Amino acid sequence: MELVQIGTTGRPHGIRGELTLFVDECYEDDLLLARAILVGEKPIPYFVERFRQGGKLTVKLERFDTREQVSLLSNKPLLLPASEVSAEAPDEATPWDGVVGYCIQAEGYPEMGPIVGIVDLPEHYLAEITHQEKTVYIPLHEDLIREVRGEESVLLMELPGGLLDL
Repeated sequence: MELVQIGTTGRPHGIRGELTLFVDECYEDDLLLARAILVGEKPIPYFVERFRQGGKLTVKLERFDTREQVSLLSNKPLLLPASEVSAEAPDEATPWDGVVGYCIQAEGYPEMGPIVGIVDLPEHYLAEITHQEKTVYIPLHEDLIREVRGEESVLLMELPGGLLDL
């Protein structure tokens, strides 16, 4: 049977055996229709008693009635059979993947970079760089980028003051 990882389990929620779930948004509807979920590296099926939404998505599994019982399932892969998944896997590419490896130049700042990764947030994208041995995130927005110099692998940006001090 082919399985699709739709997210991960989180920590226990409350004291009555509920477990927090972190699910890719495109799979949420499929999960809420499931009668059972599969959890773990070597997936084991667990029957669902109920789901609860309200800030956090939680699940109450049959035969799990305490925080201690459900804690054994924390921080594990969450899967469904492929036959129960209607959504396509989310596309991992971002419009900014092409600038990984570029350096950032901005007035009032030393040269920053190289960009080691792109963080995809719901509101915008961030360039991940290392500056003075700490990870720093620079917002990537077309209003902040003045020029992309592909031959030099440089992003010329207009950034607010104090960004590296955060």
